Amino acid sequence: MARRLWILLLTFGLGFFWNPAAQAALTVDVTKSVSSALPIAIPSFGPGLPGQPSVADVIRSDLSHSGLFRVLAPGSYPGDPHQPIEVKASSWSGIGATGLAIGDTQKEANGNYVVQVYVYNVQTGQELAARRYTCSPAELHMTAHHVADLIYKTFTGKAGPFAARIAYVRQIGNEYTLLVAESDGWNPHPVVRGRMPVFSPVWSPDNRRLAYVTYHDARAIIYVQDLATGQRQAVAPAGEIVSAPAFSPDGRELAYARAEGGATNIFVVDLATGQRRQLTHGSAINTSPSWAPDGRHLVFVSDRAGSPQIYSMDSDGGDVHRLTFSGNYNASPVYSPTGQDIAFIHRTDGVYALAVMRADGSGMRVLDAQGNCDHPSFAGNGQMILYGTQRGGRKVLAEASVDGKTLAVLRGTAGEDSQPAWSH
Repeated sequence: MARRLWILLLTFGLGFFWNPAAQAALTVDVTKSVSSALPIAIPSFGPGLPGQPSVADVIRSDLSHSGLFRVLAPGSYPGDPHQPIEVKASSWSGIGATGLAIGDTQKEANGNYVVQVYVYNVQTGQELAARRYTCSPAELHMTAHHVADLIYKTFTGKAGPFAARIAYVRQIGNEYTLLVAESDGWNPHPVVRGRMPVFSPVWSPDNRRLAYVTYHDARAIIYVQDLATGQRQAVAPAGEIVSAPAFSPDGRELAYARAEGGATNIFVVDLATGQRRQLTHGSAINTSPSWAPDGRHLVFVSDRAGSPQIYSMDSDGGDVHRLTFSGNYNASPVYSPTGQDIAFIHRTDGVYALAVMRADGSGMRVLDAQGNCDHPSFAGNGQMILYGTQRGGRKVLAEASVDGKTLAVLRGTAGEDSQPAWSH
């Protein structure tokens, strides 16, 4: 019974649904931030589109929920500059700011928008970065994420995670919807919805396709769907029981788990030719594959030693060795973009916690044990992890930094959200 339970947890996780009226952004609640968060001022960037947050509002929210920035209250600002000539560094240092980002949003005659941004070190008065963006009205919200990425990189030296998209599953009543949205949940678009559960969404390396699991005629099927055209293809023969898709780094192959005769093993399919090869063998449960960025290795979960643990193997199925030894449940592994870390779910004190370890299995640390977690996914910069969890008895999304110093909960306005995946 215990073995069947963890198989169900790995394969099906948590389900969620959608209502076309429930399209608002996710509400971000920063529950943990670094004590040394950089104090930064973000004055107005001018008016935004009706019914949408302004460019400045989006930037403030992005930087705040990273946990690395402390956005100072606009009411304390000594002014509302939009151009460099209006900036007097001493006025901003007086309110405790270390960083300052000013800018302007202007609508052109052709209907497009121009967003300009200037980033300053208030302590030195030095202009650190300046950039001009041109976008359509529909792209204005995403452009604000790009500005936040610029500010993030200017002060941290690392790429920002905000101008990416996320996929996740929402459940409202008896309806499930796989959604794709901006990183703050804005502009959600349904990929598939209905009364059948949807599980394990994963992005292709070029972010043009999603693979996911859903049901047809009471059987789980893996589909790969083109997001631009909506066309999708099943990647396993009819009648097979399959789960846990994972794209190879070049996007040409898909690893997945197939159950048959009481065992579950990992296969790889060439998406162009349909040719398959089997990587694991035997009577154990082998599932949840994840490719290393170099494509030469995969991690996966197996109960071959009596409990679900994380193993590594070469891409041809050879050189299998165990990575986790702490606890009797370690599952859902996923490599970081650099290949240096692995995020996974570790059961501790009866809670399915988010944890991370080095790629060789050393240095395990728990990042979030406040609620049952699932389906971790790294941001493209490798610094943050998006995952599903629970707060107040409700399934929500959350983000944690790899070092465990920051944590933010993302709540939808309706239903329950889970199974998230960050685009590359």
